[in-house]
Amino acid sequence: MNSNAFLSVFNYRLLFILVETVIVFFLYREYQITIDFDISIVSIAIVFPLVFSITSAYQRRQEAIGLFLDFRNKIIDLTNIFFAVDKIEKKDYDLLFNKLFGIQTSLINYLTKEDSNYIFEQIRQERKDVLRIIDDRKKMFNEREKDSLIRVKNELFLSAEKIRGIKIHGTPISLKKYCLIFIYFSPLLFNTQSIINKTPFDLNIESSLTLLFTLVMSFVLMALYNVQDYIENPFDQKGLDDLKIEAIMVNEDESLFDA
Repeated sequence: MNSNAFLSVFNYRLLFILVETVIVFFLYREYQITIDFDISIVSIAIVFPLVFSITSAYQRRQEAIGLFLDFRNKIIDLTNIFFAVDKIEKKDYDLLFNKLFGIQTSLINYLTKEDSNYIFEQIRQERKDVLRIIDDRKKMFNEREKDSLIRVKNELFLSAEKIRGIKIHGTPISLKKYCLIFIYFSPLLFNTQSIINKTPFDLNIESSLTLLFTLVMSFVLMALYNVQDYIENPFDQKGLDDLKIEAIMVNEDESLFDA
């Protein structure tokens, strides 16, 4: 088992809520504070929204994988159609392949870096260059080949736009903030059953188990939130579940003339 898979859930938020849980535990014991509440409220107020948020982030990740693979395949399809035209020479093919490979590199840089909107604007400008490469050689194509090239080119850049849409439209921020606020609030509820004896620092077995239970509950809720936070951006290469971009991107040795 990869130790990073376990350690990835640890951050300042997890440390904060564990410390908060211990402090609240002893404050409740010191001042004999108890609140009668139905623990099922935790499921309604925290667990359900948190699970919904995780599911939404996971679905975005899966959709991102499909769209990036579609983008990859459209590069291959476009260059294959171009290669199949009888009058196309190696220099023509290399020009198109290198242009598309450069666009893929730009897209990856856009996805993996912060404050990179200018990169996508460059990709939109390079879309015109791809069209010009095809249009400058339109006399070499019959109508079917020309239609296929234009269609696949449009589908390729549509995939890129959809990938960008996934990056800039994440899980609703209001829902994430709601979950985080209630997770921080949860130790106030879990510790209501901590009044076992009158001395705040005199821990018997029963009260120790109560503290352990509240710590586990706080840990689980915040760890799940951290998992969702890592899945939220499947492109940044910071989480264990991010897209394996290097494994699914088009490589330079896939050029047909180099085969």
